[in-house]
Amino acid sequence: MFGPWYKTEFYTQAGFSFHSNDGRGTTQTVEPVSGENPYPNIASTPIPPLIPTKGGEFGIRTTAVRHLQSTASVWYLHSTSELQQSGDTGGTTASNQPSERYGVEWANFYTPLEHVSFDFDFANSKALFTETDEDNAAPDSPGGKRVPEAVGAVISSGVTLHDLQGFSSSLRLRYFGPRDLTSDGLYRSRPTALVNAEFGYRFQEKWRLSAEFLNLLNRRDHDIDYAYTSQIMPTAMPAFTNVFHPVEPFQIRFALARAF
Repeated sequence: MFGPWYKTEFYTQAGFSFHSNDGRGTTQTVEPVSGENPYPNIASTPIPPLIPTKGGEFGIRTTAVRHLQSTASVWYLHSTSELQQSGDTGGTTASNQPSERYGVEWANFYTPLEHVSFDFDFANSKALFTETDEDNAAPDSPGGKRVPEAVGAVISSGVTLHDLQGFSSSLRLRYFGPRDLTSDGLYRSRPTALVNAEFGYRFQEKWRLSAEFLNLLNRRDHDIDYAYTSQIMPTAMPAFTNVFHPVEPFQIRFALARAF
């Protein structure tokens, strides 16, 4: 770290680490396949349990503006193998080739009043395979280097009322930008934006009554998107398409909690 100068400091860091693979793939030697497949057992090579990664970042932190804490950074991450969820099977993962990720982050926390705070966090990143990937591409495509389902732009923001004579509340936004669903970028998801609210009251020190308002705007966005060959009805022809799970509609949840 360098500083602080005028309530501002610069920092840099780097390191080596790892991520864990799916435990099922580390011991298997035979991969079970549907009985309708003419080859019910396919030889499978176990994958390593731990995948090395390395990365670093450079950033700036400041409290030069009164009541505001702000941090901005740029970062890079290299992974020896990219682990992806398989949307087609629903419960399996695939270990893919190496990837490189880089991006920027901007975090802000503002407290203008004793019981009121605002926060705004923005991040944008890019995830690319180190070589052209044909397995996760659209049909008849030469493939590309984009990591499918990797999130790009993300926003998390909100305003919070803290413990004002027992009352507390919050209003929050979560935004996920469009994502590449195939390595060639021909299939992309739509953005997802959800607004949630919460209101609570603490009484007799240990009791709290609260209400949550989820998907306040009742948006019809998607929780998750995939792109693969699917057959919607038994009589339909299989087709390569976008497959998604919708977000839950607007709902209210009430809770009564007691602390011990």
